[in-house]
Amino acid sequence: MEDLVAYADIIGTIAGILVLSSFVPQIVKAYKTKKMFDVSAHLMILIASGMFLWVIYGFIRSDPVIIGTNATGFALNITLLILKLRYDKMQQSSTIKI
Repeated sequence: MEDLVAYADIIGTIAGILVLSSFVPQIVKAYKTKKMFDVSAHLMILIASGMFLWVIYGFIRSDPVIIGTNATGFALNITLLILKLRYDKMQQSSTIKI
């Protein structure tokens, strides 16, 4: 039974790394282009909210894999949301100038 738990933790960790690594290209692209108008803030808010709830669930279950993966995902999502708000504001202010 302990072997199954160890394998589950390994699978969960690999799954978390794969999911979290999907955020990195979007963050890099946003930082380089300074454009995120085509990325939905609503989607990021929903994903961040879900990840925050998963962190709470992880604490209740005392599961470090769930806590670590979702806390990191929450932070990456908030980073994307901040970039979106900042760059969308920059885009709006540059188009208003006459």
